[in-house]
Amino acid sequence: MKEKGFDGWPSQSCLSFKMNCRSRRITHMTAMDELVSAMCGAAVVLACESEYSSLKLFKRKKTLFFFACQVTIWSSAVETALNASTYFVIGLRVLPMFIVILIIQYVRYISYPIMILLRLRLVRNFSRAIMYIPVVLATIFTALKYFWIHWALTDQNYYVYFSIILPITTIVIPVQNIVINIFFIVTATKRYENIVHVKSIIIVNIIVIILECLKIVMEFLVADKWVITTAICVIGQIKVRLEIEILSYIVQTVRERICSQEIT
Repeated sequence: MKEKGFDGWPSQSCLSFKMNCRSRRITHMTAMDELVSAMCGAAVVLACESEYSSLKLFKRKKTLFFFACQVTIWSSAVETALNASTYFVIGLRVLPMFIVILIIQYVRYISYPIMILLRLRLVRNFSRAIMYIPVVLATIFTALKYFWIHWALTDQNYYVYFSIILPITTIVIPVQNIVINIFFIVTATKRYENIVHVKSIIIVNIIVIILECLKIVMEFLVADKWVITTAICVIGQIKVRLEIEILSYIVQTVRERICSQEIT
């Protein structure tokens, strides 16, 4: 029942309540827009800084490691740009755009784990067959994104994707990366405990693991999926930047070891 005055029109208290609710929604949307805009600015800075550090770090530009690093940097940056565009321009939420986002996401699902696996190979040898695990997982979970596209276009299959597929994807992909980082920490601690930079390497790895856990929490708790998608992409760019920082510590350690051997 609507509250009405004596003349049949809504009362002043009812109108003021509606105006307050509307202003709160506008304020909320404006705050979200500003937040996504800030994340876009941070994404540009992270991409440029990661690229500069990568070019400065790698002396040989034709290695698989350098290629994986470059693909990870720019796939993360492009994914952030595309998701931010779909947030601001609702007209871009069409099938071709979603397919492009899925392709970029598929590339990132593969390139980032391969990059940290190649980093792990610097301290410990393992079978090359392990390198195919990220490819298999990325293929499976990208195929399941069909339900995400179906929800985004038709507003159907919400519970199929957000109650079943998304929780599995949200857990499995980060857990894969966390396991690689933990294994790297354990190996670096055992084999290189006397090296000066090993503590810095471990600290940065722990920060990366915390960011992976933060992604999982945000996926489950934040209701606005368009905002959270952009935020998760920016977190992915932060992880890439930290991984390059870890690589710089490793390279610096190797160079110091070579210099000490030449002196002795």
